[in-house]
Amino acid sequence: METKYIALIIMIIIVGVLLYYGFINLIKNKGLNTQHQSTVDIELLLNALGGVENIQDISYSSSKLTVLLINQDLVDITKIQNLGASGVVEGKDKLAMIFGKQSALIAEDMKKYM
Repeated sequence: METKYIALIIMIIIVGVLLYYGFINLIKNKGLNTQHQSTVDIELLLNALGGVENIQDISYSSSKLTVLLINQDLVDITKIQNLGASGVVEGKDKLAMIFGKQSALIAEDMKKYM
């Protein structure tokens, strides 16, 4: 009778471990079907930045997209804000645009056009 209890405890432990790793794997893989393209029209954004020829470099952080520009005068801030930027900060040769979580996706999509 004691072997039945031992076998039952071992089975419960095995099932518990399998369920634990199954749920962990499910949670990690849940993000596989997430969005891989930005919701911003990249061609319009590039035009608002003065075209592909006007951009030297693209970088991003968690909420900000930064471009290094050749000619700051070609930039149309109003169009950028209409595309969804919640803020735009102009520097001497850089332009930082706040797009939130979309910034990384926008940067990746822009680099495809470069």
